[in-house]
Amino acid sequence: MALPAWPSGLTFKPTMDNYRITEMTRPPLWTEFEDGPPMGRRSGLGRRARIEYRLVFQTPAEFERFRSFIENDLVDGTSRFTMPVYRPATNSYEVKTVMIDQAKVSSDTFGMGFSSSFTLLVFDW
Repeated sequence: MALPAWPSGLTFKPTMDNYRITEMTRPPLWTEFEDGPPMGRRSGLGRRARIEYRLVFQTPAEFERFRSFIENDLVDGTSRFTMPVYRPATNSYEVKTVMIDQAKVSSDTFGMGFSSSFTLLVFDW
């Protein structure tokens, strides 16, 4: 089954003042020992980053399209999907498999526009 794709024509470029990579790898798993320091190891084989995103929508129609995508295509934000994601190393956007962390999306209004913020989990980062 193919993953849902970010809606074409809908902005995917985050506001760079809110773009922040909070984790560049999966958190390690730690094992405690009776004698000696804890030992860390990888928690998975796939690479994953956690990035804070904020998107700005200029019209109510754009925001409604985004809301509908989250609600219907992503089953209230719980599904993985594909989306162009900014890569600082290449200064370009690459299509990656992503997921909204814990399906939490918050939105604000300003004038006639809307902004939505969420934390994006980017796989194969």
